[in-house]
Amino acid sequence: MTYSESQFAALLFDKLSLDPQASYFVAYSGGLDSTVLLHMMQHAQEQYGFELTALHVNHGLHSDSDRWAEHCEMTCRRMGIQFKQTALELTDSSESAARNARYHWFQQQIDHRSVLMTAHHRQDRTETLMFNLMRGAGSRGLSSLRALRPFHGAKLARPLLELTREQVRSYALANNLDWVEDPSNQGDEYARNRIRQNVLPALTGFRADAIENIARAAANLESENSLLNEIAICDLVDVREMPKHPLDQSYAICFQDLTRLSVARQANLLRFWLRSLQLHSPSRRFLNQLLQAFAEQPSSTAILQEEGCQFRFYQGYMYVMPPVDEVKPIEAVNWRDIEQPVGLYGEKLRVDATSKLRNLVHLRQPAAVRLVCKPQLSNPKALQGHSLNLKKWLQEIGIPPWRRQALPLLTMNQADTEVVLGPVDQHMHSDWVSLECPIN
Repeated sequence: MTYSESQFAALLFDKLSLDPQASYFVAYSGGLDSTVLLHMMQHAQEQYGFELTALHVNHGLHSDSDRWAEHCEMTCRRMGIQFKQTALELTDSSESAARNARYHWFQQQIDHRSVLMTAHHRQDRTETLMFNLMRGAGSRGLSSLRALRPFHGAKLARPLLELTREQVRSYALANNLDWVEDPSNQGDEYARNRIRQNVLPALTGFRADAIENIARAAANLESENSLLNEIAICDLVDVREMPKHPLDQSYAICFQDLTRLSVARQANLLRFWLRSLQLHSPSRRFLNQLLQAFAEQPSSTAILQEEGCQFRFYQGYMYVMPPVDEVKPIEAVNWRDIEQPVGLYGEKLRVDATSKLRNLVHLRQPAAVRLVCKPQLSNPKALQGHSLNLKKWLQEIGIPPWRRQALPLLTMNQADTEVVLGPVDQHMHSDWVSLECPIN
């Protein structure tokens, strides 16, 4: 069975719930599978009128790479399909490096209403499951090649997953399609090729329907993984979070709330939270380290790190951020007209004066108001006139230690005395300022 035009449209717009008015991009290598997908999408475009673009990546890894790019461009011109291409200069010829570079370029071509389509079929799904199984992947990795998933604010769809390799080839032959053959697919340099040439034939020799059954297992795991995501979403409702902080680029989650759950649900929620924010996909070993840290109530100096992502702990919260030794302090801001908002952190945080601040400045004229950080102050004073222990104060109101030297402080200067009114932090409410924090 291959899709008829009506079946393919029903798959796209009913089963996968895609938008007929979206912009569609097909990852087009010129090979058999992507040629079939592009041909199917062309027929759907004729019926629904959506915008369709073919994206071709010349990896430069084969002597015929330029010829394949020319073939793809000529084919799209003949079919009346928009065509975009790029040539990569890879320093690493590994399969993963080529894939990462390819998808990075795809990401740059699309917007949030777009759908990127790849031509993976049933055997690709089986090969991916086998590859991930040997890596010791969990349920998400073993669900391999989901039919639809988020992709950097857009969507990535794989509408051919229900078709076998033979069905894809039969469609191409029946429609007289022209494609290129990549001889590297027959080699054994890449792990997936070795699985295709050595492992799958052995499995089908043992059981004829092995590929179909393994692909079905991957689909079942996809459904179970979706259920795990739903459980994580329900659990997350009762767990406090903090949005991205402009000072250290950190997100935070309350691990004290997490510890009310079973360890298995803590792990599931944590994986989901990190993945949904596109922060990190922790290894099982590192995830166990985090869960152990939750149980032991880590100190404020504890730092865990994996693959360029740093995890810190303070007052029941876990902060996830890029590796940082010291947070860069802001430049001092002179707030000359408190009737006008002042922007901080590249305008991501806007500060407006409250009536209390306006009244104070009016009563103590002339007074200069500014935003500074701790190192820019000498002998800070409280409004009542006594010396101020800033470290103790910031600790009491829950500012993490690594952020204290850089956090903006609202001050007022009168008669050469600068008094500190309060910190300006997007996670805090203040009597002196109102904050507007646009969504990143």
